[in-house]
Amino acid sequence: MEELKRLERESRERKYQAWCSQLDSLPDGFKRSLQGEFIADVELQPRKWIELGLDLIGVGVSDLPDGERLLDFMKYLPYPVFQAGTESFLKGMWLYQFEECRKLESESYVSLEYREKRDDELRGLSKPKMHDVLRMIQKVQSIDIYKRDPQMARFLKRLDGICRRFYHPFIFIDDEKSWANERYPRRFYNDSTKQASVEFVRSYPVRWLVIRLFSEAAERIESLWETPR
Repeated sequence: MEELKRLERESRERKYQAWCSQLDSLPDGFKRSLQGEFIADVELQPRKWIELGLDLIGVGVSDLPDGERLLDFMKYLPYPVFQAGTESFLKGMWLYQFEECRKLESESYVSLEYREKRDDELRGLSKPKMHDVLRMIQKVQSIDIYKRDPQMARFLKRLDGICRRFYHPFIFIDDEKSWANERYPRRFYNDSTKQASVEFVRSYPVRWLVIRLFSEAAERIESLWETPR
């Protein structure tokens, strides 16, 4: 057993060094580019947004090699990861209401006008650059199919509770962008007493609980819209 572990460590070390060598050899100014006349623009297939949200939250990690150790390593869900995953998931939920988006396949073309319209609406779910997750939840809660379905109503209420219990921003000097600013390290100050503390009131939920909540919601969302794979 020890010999197998040693061989695995050596193999991983060789792969790491080879990977670093590739990065070291990149020419100055290198950047990836698209072939032909393709441009990168907004994705409007709802499932892609849902899947990205699930990936960020951590769904599927336990299915990878050494899954148990990875889950232990990812025990808690810090704000930047939760915020990005939840925002993507909610935007997918919002896009599902449009039949044109639900019908999109891997090579479906969408006109520039339609892309711009839906992209503006996606950005409008939260005020520009604010990333206000509670505001986005409220917008999704207003969609009739989610209001009428008890499971989805519970999911959105519980998601609202997670945000308020664990992730709601504290008041910053720039409160207009407090949701976005919460992604970065913060120190807490008391200017009247000249005291400060690092991260003294932060707490995050156990990750597997959030993973289960989102996984069950994703299954229900797809069944609600009867989306073919």
